[in-house]
Amino acid sequence: MSGTEIFFFITFFALALYVSETLLMLYGLTRKFPVHIFAEPPVVTVVVAARNEEHNIGRCLDSLTQLDYPPEKLDVIIADDHSTDRTAAIIQDYAGKFPFVRYHSVAATAIKGKGNAIDQAVHLAKGEFILMTDADCTVQSSWAKDILKYFTPRTGLICSTTLPRLSSAAMPLATRLFEKLQSLDWNYLLSMGSAMAGLGMPGGGIGNNFSFRKAVYMEVGGYEKVAFSVTEDFALFQAISSTSWKIAYPLEHETNNTTEPLVTLAELYKQKKRWILGGTEAKAKTMVTFVIGLVTHVATALAFFMLPLPVALAFFAVKMLTDLLFLLTPLSRLRSLELVVFVPLFELYYYLTLMIIPAMLLFDRKVVWKGRVYS
Repeated sequence: MSGTEIFFFITFFALALYVSETLLMLYGLTRKFPVHIFAEPPVVTVVVAARNEEHNIGRCLDSLTQLDYPPEKLDVIIADDHSTDRTAAIIQDYAGKFPFVRYHSVAATAIKGKGNAIDQAVHLAKGEFILMTDADCTVQSSWAKDILKYFTPRTGLICSTTLPRLSSAAMPLATRLFEKLQSLDWNYLLSMGSAMAGLGMPGGGIGNNFSFRKAVYMEVGGYEKVAFSVTEDFALFQAISSTSWKIAYPLEHETNNTTEPLVTLAELYKQKKRWILGGTEAKAKTMVTFVIGLVTHVATALAFFMLPLPVALAFFAVKMLTDLLFLLTPLSRLRSLELVVFVPLFELYYYLTLMIIPAMLLFDRKVVWKGRVYS
């Protein structure tokens, strides 16, 4: 058997695994997470860690103060992590206007990074349930109510989706296109997380839409016991997933948050680098999914150099149609179907980010977040 034939069969086998896995994930998205109706609305604490967020924190607090939730049952803690801009003043202004908004100045402890701010806020929380989002995010008025309904008596953690905000038509075409590609990326990645949870093997969640019982946080020892990671939300997810508590990951518009899109390719690289480095700590079941995807992308890209053009195009078409089939569900549920026409361009974006960034990490493993450097 020639080298070309061997490569053909490797690519065919990888793509077959990729298609099979995607169909399995689509089945995972059909699974419904159980819900629970509380006799009385419980006290909830919304935690936001903020560092130098003067341009974003006002929008975030505007959305949090408009939550459709009884004010007397709402507790919002904004943990200011040594900001050097006007972040503290803005938070304190809202705290003066809304009794349920609290400002907390983060003290230095042995806990590193963002986890320190979250840990202090959780210990101050009045609520039985902690709902986390980020300072550059806005939430829907239905967010708290719809997240809470997934807390059955055995559920300890709820993950949900966040999508980048899309600019108006007044913005340059290149800016709007970059935002659409980011939105497709988040649609795909977070929906995979929801699908895995639906299959009973949760693989991860994102910290800007991450809710848990305060008792569960204390049970795992919080960030004082959780090993440091550049993706502190994923580290906490890993700790909770190792307990007997259930994890739900609803994929629905009502629980979706909005974040500010990245502006430059350099920002995208930094974000992807942090996510991938954090993902190296994932459990085997999550790593298998990543490896199948990586091998499939590399093989189908090399096919254009190793195989006849019609064969390479056929492999690429199957891969793209598989991704399109998967994306139709989250795009529909999250009311983003208008993005479907950009899927062919997203394929090129996805190939570049999935293959180039991991390769670059062989030489660059330094993470810079909010002016802090982690190796």
